[in-house]
Amino acid sequence: MAMYAYIDGTTNDDINDNGSIACQLDFLQQTNVDYDAYFIDTFIGASRARFQLQKLLMIVKPGDMIDVMDVSNMTSNIRELSSLLYYLDDLQITIYSDNVELDVGSIREYFTIAMMCRAEKLTMMQQELNRKKMCHLKRQIDLRRNKENKRDITRNDYQIYNMLMNSDYRTTQRKTGLSRSTLYRLKKRIQKRK
Repeated sequence: MAMYAYIDGTTNDDINDNGSIACQLDFLQQTNVDYDAYFIDTFIGASRARFQLQKLLMIVKPGDMIDVMDVSNMTSNIRELSSLLYYLDDLQITIYSDNVELDVGSIREYFTIAMMCRAEKLTMMQQELNRKKMCHLKRQIDLRRNKENKRDITRNDYQIYNMLMNSDYRTTQRKTGLSRSTLYRLKKRIQKRK
């Protein structure tokens, strides 16, 4: 039975920063355990590759133990962590975290529940988005069907229409500041009313 320590984090030397290697190394050294090997993954920039974790997983045998400061540090997301915990459970590997021995099965169940909660939250968010889209579409349909919501033709609109009928679009555009498409829509709206 071998005991391994796994650390991953930034190269920040701040012992108070839980994401730094220095903090995690200090935490594991305070346990006064003689580890067979330390596996340390260093994150530089956006790279989150865990090559040392892969090496560790290739050498562990059933009954071995892995000590980590925080179990969630072993992967980037809950899905990967859940898969890793299933794999470690199959190998009968014990994980120590925060000076407490954790049964991989209980951790796996916890993260499986967390994944289900996240999936449920995403489903609820999707349903809410779909509900909002439906409300918006219904409102758009109602607006298009409802003739009362059409803009009333004002006296100014008739003046612009008369100006358009007595001259061309370009002249009317310069005098009113309205675009050609707006003038065209105004013309069609007034012609429908006549």
